[in-house]
Amino acid sequence: MKLLLVALLTALCLLRIPSVVKVAEARASWVASVFGLAALYVLGTVTPLETIDSYLGGINVANLLQAIFALLAIFFFNDSVRRLANVAVRWPYYAPLLSIPIMIASFALVKDKAPTSADFIDYRMDQLATAVYSGSYMLALLFTVLRIIYMLRHKARGLYATFSAGLLVVAAAVSCHLTYVLLFHFSPWHTFAEAIGSWFDRLFYAGLSVTAAGWLILFLSKQIPKLRLWMIDALWLTGLRIRVHADHSRVSPAWDLFNETLENGVYKSLIVLHNYQRGNLTAFPESVQGRISQIEAKLDAQG
Repeated sequence: MKLLLVALLTALCLLRIPSVVKVAEARASWVASVFGLAALYVLGTVTPLETIDSYLGGINVANLLQAIFALLAIFFFNDSVRRLANVAVRWPYYAPLLSIPIMIASFALVKDKAPTSADFIDYRMDQLATAVYSGSYMLALLFTVLRIIYMLRHKARGLYATFSAGLLVVAAAVSCHLTYVLLFHFSPWHTFAEAIGSWFDRLFYAGLSVTAAGWLILFLSKQIPKLRLWMIDALWLTGLRIRVHADHSRVSPAWDLFNETLENGVYKSLIVLHNYQRGNLTAFPESVQGRISQIEAKLDAQG
């Protein structure tokens, strides 16, 4: 399940790079996917955990980084949803970030943090500092996830319903871990606490995979029709600009293709090519001019 999540987040990171440059609203979701990938990497999903943590002193600092990266991933996804739902920023929005200094301070107070272990938390749950460290992390996650679900309440249809369903599973996972922390540290029911806590990994990564899959499908469902409609025209016009040296700078055609939406890029290329013809008192061959006219007619029809 973790490798599936790595694949989904990698696809999101790569596919959203152009939109990050063009659309400010897309940047928060892209940063969220980057932090999500970083959290999975530090978890030892790609490179062995022992190797990663050895560069950090071999005292499970990788566990702290994973928690911080995961929290930041959920936080920035929350920001993306906030923009989507057009919700104003109020002070509770930043509340989860307050847990980061608490996590760092409590982690520093944990005794005998070595050696590197994937079960770092479980082996040290008898310490109050460990309970505070893990509990504050999970409480911040739960607050943020529930906030996202609340903001999506009016959009809980189709793929947005997939977001909500996946996040509900994540909330259930986090609740299981919080229950485990409280019962293990503050009650004698350790076996029962461990049984509840064992559900965290199963539910957490399954819920995040569902959410990431919905996120990816939503992105593709919005982009594929635009790609089918304008990509060939945008590439053809860009190639024509380069071939006839219609720009003062050689990088301008490629930059416009990357920095503009496809439709705006097509429109800008047409203007550049018309200016080139007027400035040089020249005309394109009939076949080329015919293709340009077809693209202009398609733009007019879309307008």
